[in-house]
Amino acid sequence: MPPTVIRLATLDDAPEVAALVQALDLHYGGPEAAQSLASTLAMVERSMREAEGTRYALAFRDGHPVGLACFAVLRPGFRLSGLLFVKELFVEDQARGQAVGAVLMRWLADHARAQGLSRIDLTTEGTNTRAQMFYERLGAERMDKVFYRFNLSADVLSDD
Repeated sequence: MPPTVIRLATLDDAPEVAALVQALDLHYGGPEAAQSLASTLAMVERSMREAEGTRYALAFRDGHPVGLACFAVLRPGFRLSGLLFVKELFVEDQARGQAVGAVLMRWLADHARAQGLSRIDLTTEGTNTRAQMFYERLGAERMDKVFYRFNLSADVLSDD
């Protein structure tokens, strides 16, 4: 099995990042949830150019991108050291079961430690038991937290 190589994505990698984001949307949401590749690429490029906090790590096998981690550093975090929040972790179907996800998570941990961050936080859908088992196998602690979301397309948190 070829080694998995992980690196921080640059703007030059935006097309590969966009293709994996689209594959992620198709995998979890189906064709009705996935946006066009052009729209996805525009979002990825905008997030990279504006340095809004979103970062992408790419996993490669034989020079081809097969996995993606979308993450951000959040502060102040635990004891002001900050934390790395993983928004998405995705491995293409043909690369699953080959430790790509574990290598991505180890890379994220090393990246976080190098920045002095003290933890990694992430969420999964309540029904995504495969992801939950994966994270727990890696040593993640299941937290007793309540997750909230404001849907800004609705009339919430507006001055009206």
